[in-house]
Amino acid sequence: MRPARTGNAAYKETIRETENPRSIERRVFLQVTRDLEAIEENGQLTPDAQEALEKNQKLWGSLMFDCMEPENPLPDSLKAGIISLAIFVDKQTGEIFAGRQKISSLITINRNMIRGLAGQTPASAASGG
Repeated sequence: MRPARTGNAAYKETIRETENPRSIERRVFLQVTRDLEAIEENGQLTPDAQEALEKNQKLWGSLMFDCMEPENPLPDSLKAGIISLAIFVDKQTGEIFAGRQKISSLITINRNMIRGLAGQTPASAASGG
């Protein structure tokens, strides 16, 4: 006999079973990006800010390793682009921790990824720059 599940647990399980991977990735990027935007507004590298930056770095690291898997069905050019962005995000995060860069570039990259996952054109391409 299965133990009774809470409504929240049942909802999460249903989402996992029915939501496509692209939608899940988009949702994760939305949450991480909201956290980064909150950091940008605060302007301080608090423990919460460090945690948000680390989550973003881990997200991009996961994407990078996923793109390196031989069975990944994405086109090679797209995988290469994601891997390049992940490396940039990793380096940029170190620069932010060192106080040499601002978080805005990471937010822009994430927003463009969110648009791409939604099937929209990235902002820079849409604006011609």
